[in-house]
Amino acid sequence: MWSSSALSHLTCDEQKPFCSNCEKYGSSCEYPRLRSAVAPEVALSPTALDTPSSTQSSVVGRLHNDGIGSQELLADIAHMRLLHHFTTVTAKTLAHEPEAADIFISYIPKIAFENPFVLHAILSLTALHLSRSESAQRADYLLRARRHHQIALTQFRSEVKDISETNLPAVLIFNAFLFPYTCAMSASSTDLEDAFESIFSNLLVTRMVGPLIQASGRYDYMRQSELGRIMPKDVHSVTWDKAKAPDETELVQLRKFADVIHHIYHPEINEAYREAIRLLELLFDATGRLSKPPSDSLLRIWIHFVPSRFVELLSERQPGALIIFAHYGVILGKGRQYWFLDGIDELILAIADAFVPTEWKNWLDWPKEQIRACYPMAHE
Repeated sequence: MWSSSALSHLTCDEQKPFCSNCEKYGSSCEYPRLRSAVAPEVALSPTALDTPSSTQSSVVGRLHNDGIGSQELLADIAHMRLLHHFTTVTAKTLAHEPEAADIFISYIPKIAFENPFVLHAILSLTALHLSRSESAQRADYLLRARRHHQIALTQFRSEVKDISETNLPAVLIFNAFLFPYTCAMSASSTDLEDAFESIFSNLLVTRMVGPLIQASGRYDYMRQSELGRIMPKDVHSVTWDKAKAPDETELVQLRKFADVIHHIYHPEINEAYREAIRLLELLFDATGRLSKPPSDSLLRIWIHFVPSRFVELLSERQPGALIIFAHYGVILGKGRQYWFLDGIDELILAIADAFVPTEWKNWLDWPKEQIRACYPMAHE
């Protein structure tokens, strides 16, 4: 599936194929004819149908006299379509529990209008969602998703330096949208280098929010707020920083792997791998005790708690880190009821299989068996 080859309104300045202003702010640069600027009430009138040229001329002239160009109007329409799809379709796919759906449908868009980086995050994820259902426009939606995501990241990094009562909801929403975006966008890649870089860069952004919230002392405040309703109950099933690994686990081979590398690596590397494995065992145990599929919030919690040293080793594509990451891919596959997790387990396995040296590949046998069992047709 994937190869391992190398990896306010603005006026259009009419540079092709995309003008610099449109490229910077994520607008759709299409160089429309003047017909595109006809006002809806005029376009639907009998007069407009009988004498299009004279009517269009007067309307376009009036729009330009008011300082509004046809390009800006089309960009606004494109954004409105994305926002409409979010509130009517995409938002419902993000709520793990039905009673929290109204938070995604109404509360989150309200926060987005006050925080542009959240609005761009919404538009980005919605464009990705549409790319799955409208194959004819897939490339266009993927481009829009990347543009809005980049704007969102840039604005977030420049505007959020610490957490306050005022910006806490926006920061939490932005962070919650990063995970589904990362999974869905990475799975759309045909290049493993690009896919890994996408996953890893957004993993870093996701991890930086947690310490900010803890340092602010506002986590309990958030849980009691309206936004706290979107936090699934299964997230609180384990005390992640204190719980002991279960006596029995599916990850038998991974435990053997930890014993083998104990004699190979420096103690601080062994400790990073052991802690990452312990947290993964807790996650497998927690999901195994659920009566229904796990929430995406539960599945991504491993990213927040793994040691920083493990993240460094993963960034260096160390075999041990990639093998553990492949096992994490298996647990992500348990959440495939979410459209944005569809195929992410296969992708992570493909990344590990491509970058892990041949002499280490036998440690990938268990995740391969688990993932292939879920996609038997793809491997026949």
